[in-house]
Amino acid sequence: MKMTIRNVNEKEFLKVYKFVSHCKPLENYAEHLYKIILRYFNDTCFIVEQESEIIGFLMGFISQVHESTYFLWQIGISNSMQGKGIGGDLLEHAENKLSERGCKRIEVTIDPKNISSSKLFERMGYINISYKKEKMVKVNGNIAVKDYYSPGKHFMLYEKYL
Repeated sequence: MKMTIRNVNEKEFLKVYKFVSHCKPLENYAEHLYKIILRYFNDTCFIVEQESEIIGFLMGFISQVHESTYFLWQIGISNSMQGKGIGGDLLEHAENKLSERGCKRIEVTIDPKNISSSKLFERMGYINISYKKEKMVKVNGNIAVKDYYSPGKHFMLYEKYL
C-alpha cells in the first residue's frame, strides 16, 4: 500500500491528538497544545498517511534561541506499523526538509524506557550527548540527564548534525 509523507495542518490537530493517544509509549498532551504547535509550526511537522489514515507523526520546531537547531518534540508510528522502516523514512524526510530550510542540527530528548526510539535515532546517526550536561544518571543501561524535565524525570539528550 502506498504511503504519503506530508506537512500536517492546523485543522488536523484533533486527528493528530487521537493518533498520539494510541501511540504508546508517547505522552499525550492536551488538545490545545497540538493546535498551537500545528498553527504556528506546521511547516516543520509531518504525518505519514496510508489510505487517508495517519500511521506516523513527527512534530517539532526550529529554535529561535539556538541558531539553526530544530527540536524534535514527538515522533510516533502506529503500533501495527512499527518495525517496517516508516520511522526512518519519516525522519529522513524531515531531515531533508529541515536542511533545505537551513537547519544544521536536530536535537531530541528520549525517555530511557523508550528503547525503540533510541534504537531508531541511533540507527539514523543521532548521538546521545547526555554526558555533556552537568548531572547524569544511568537508566536501563543508558546515560541520561538527571531530572531533565522535572525531579525524577530523567531523559536522554540526542543530537544529529545535518
